[in-house]
Amino acid sequence: MAAWNAVRARGLPPGASDERIWHALLTELGWLYGQMDRALRSRVGPVFVLFELKTIVLCVRNRAAHRTIEIDGLLGQSLLSEPLRQALKGEPSVPATIAAVTAIVAATAPPAHEAADGYASDGLRGFENGLMRGYLGYVATAPLDATVRGFFAAFTDLRNVMILYKQVHWGIADPAAFIRGGTLEPVEFERALASKEPAAVTDVACRATGLKSLPPLATEGGLETVLLSSLSQRLHQAARAGGPVAVIIDYLWRKYAEARNSAVLLHGAGADAAELARELIA
Repeated sequence: MAAWNAVRARGLPPGASDERIWHALLTELGWLYGQMDRALRSRVGPVFVLFELKTIVLCVRNRAAHRTIEIDGLLGQSLLSEPLRQALKGEPSVPATIAAVTAIVAATAPPAHEAADGYASDGLRGFENGLMRGYLGYVATAPLDATVRGFFAAFTDLRNVMILYKQVHWGIADPAAFIRGGTLEPVEFERALASKEPAAVTDVACRATGLKSLPPLATEGGLETVLLSSLSQRLHQAARAGGPVAVIIDYLWRKYAEARNSAVLLHGAGADAAELARELIA
């Protein structure tokens, strides 16, 4: 955390933006992918795809803002397939881009319809959530390397805890929103939701992460940071004890955490140090 306090003190590089931060991450991913042989790429490829979902979302958001240069910059470092790159670059509008992207993704990952449905019901935020839900639903039944499957199970748990928190916090109930494929079955989250008790969120979060307790949380971002930091620690431990797949996943996650922390600093320029610390992945 001291390193991030130093970054905050001196500031991010001039011209920092979400796109430039993500571009730097994509550069790291591309370099790493180039060092791997075909067998290792096949084993770890689904994790790379997970991060590239953000690339798709950023490109669609820039399409909505008519920022073609930013789209070209992101795709210049992306590992996305050529058909997806062309769909993100060549379509003239957001609806056309989303239709083209979901049609391409549906050829290999049938749950892609969730992204289109999400956009129809809740705009770009719905598209982003639907894209992630569809992909996690797809990998939950795909034949994966055991270490990769363990990562996705833990990541899905994290998503489900956040879905539960939001529903309890805002007093809504949508049991169908929970995603299969985690270490805890959706029914566990459904029971916690039915209780309508904030303490149920803490109980499920602790069981999903292995934490004995959670610190006091004032915000949704604070809880998410605790969960992300817990996953970071587990991935570091697995890398020390595991093989090349565990080491690669840990490296990818470290780089993702750096990108997310940079984005937190970018958007939290006016926040005090204590508030920012609650949002940074340790």
